[in-house]
Amino acid sequence: MNGGISMIAGAATDPGKVRSTNQDYYLVENGSKYGLYIVADGMGGHNGGEVASRASVLFVKDFIEQAWDKDEYAADRPGLVKDALAAANRAVFNLAAKDEQLRGMGTTLSMAFIVDRMLYTGHIGDSRIYLLRDSQLIKLTEDHSLVAELIKNGSITPEEGDNHPQKNIITRALGTGIDIESDLSEREMQDGDTILLCTDGLTNMLSCADILDLCLNIGEPQLLCSRLVAEANNRGGKDNITVIAVKVRWNK
Repeated sequence: MNGGISMIAGAATDPGKVRSTNQDYYLVENGSKYGLYIVADGMGGHNGGEVASRASVLFVKDFIEQAWDKDEYAADRPGLVKDALAAANRAVFNLAAKDEQLRGMGTTLSMAFIVDRMLYTGHIGDSRIYLLRDSQLIKLTEDHSLVAELIKNGSITPEEGDNHPQKNIITRALGTGIDIESDLSEREMQDGDTILLCTDGLTNMLSCADILDLCLNIGEPQLLCSRLVAEANNRGGKDNITVIAVKVRWNK
């Protein structure tokens, strides 16, 4: 087993109330060796966003499958995550270069890789990863967006950012250039932790307090994901919504 732990996962995605298509894509892989969970929110004209999000997730999945047990990565899991994202970035960029209709496509991508009781994350864009621990919701990622930068440098307040007209502008995306700068993190898991991955279709509709309230009241991952998506739609569903929840338990 994966470090003596079990992972119970749920996932839900929905185009929302406004969009006619769903450009989000996700992966849930509860393996015996590791757990891999990814959300991606694509962007691009025609079907570019759908192509970018799906391709990026599948390229990361394939890279991890083929490389995770190589000696060079056994002692460098963050390096594995970083190289997987870099490989996916090049692949998506090359797809766009070969097809005029896909030119300029890109995607956010946030991934959680769980192996040997450790959580490794890779992130680019404004999708998010949260950790629910001891009744607290801890944000593990930083949004790569114009609004996040304006808040960080004090130009606007977080409250002003909630309704900013340029809220959807992201400053980093996978597949838009030949090189990528991704954020990496690692931390030891605890028995009972829940990892939540989501696209901004959720976080633009629900506050962290709203999300935490549902997390504390719904323990089953699949039901939690379904309720979060439903609540985002109840609040307006202005974008595609995707959520993954993973509960980690130590095997007795």
